[in-house]
Amino acid sequence: MSTPELVSTVKYYWNELIQPYCSDTSLTDRFFEEIEKKYTGRSRHYHNLQHIAALLQLCEQYSHRLTDKDVVALAVFYHDIIYNVLRKDNEPRSALLAVKRLYALGVPEDKTAQVKLFIEATQSHALTATVVNTHDLQLFLDFDMSILGAQWNDYLEYTKQVRREYRVYPDKLYIPGRTKFLEHCLQTQHIFQTPEFRKNYETAARSNIAQELRSLTSDV
Repeated sequence: MSTPELVSTVKYYWNELIQPYCSDTSLTDRFFEEIEKKYTGRSRHYHNLQHIAALLQLCEQYSHRLTDKDVVALAVFYHDIIYNVLRKDNEPRSALLAVKRLYALGVPEDKTAQVKLFIEATQSHALTATVVNTHDLQLFLDFDMSILGAQWNDYLEYTKQVRREYRVYPDKLYIPGRTKFLEHCLQTQHIFQTPEFRKNYETAARSNIAQELRSLTSDV
């Protein structure tokens, strides 16, 4: 659920980010209204404006580790702008919308191209050779996964929010899909890609995931 304070905070980030590229406030306001509308839709329970605010906060926290903070922040704003649990192409569709909007806002083509790659990478969380700043992408992907290493109560709320987003699917379909994702996370050598996030979140993430898996299998 978004609040006026949350919207104001995210809009402040947006204005600070876009101002160097576009002086047309009517355009920047219109595109922010689109962002707000998408992320506050009735079907958004986790992938919402609060999620964007959390990732923007991580951008600030790790800004000293980012080579091109603008690319990361722009990717944050647009990475889940298209989100339909019935489709498998949300990431590329989000990336294409980002390209259209950033072109209109005057963001340089090289930065826009990187934003597109960053958003597309959230589909598989794999690196691509055409990314200029690999560590920036790794941090961005870790930002997106950081909820897995949250305190248990926050993690549990996240699982409930995701389940509400997927409420169109009955348990007999949702639980196997969720279980597959969680087991894949545990089978990987590292859940997080950067040393910073492995140090701060890896242990908690594995504990949270294992606990959720136990809960899911006990419900079957």
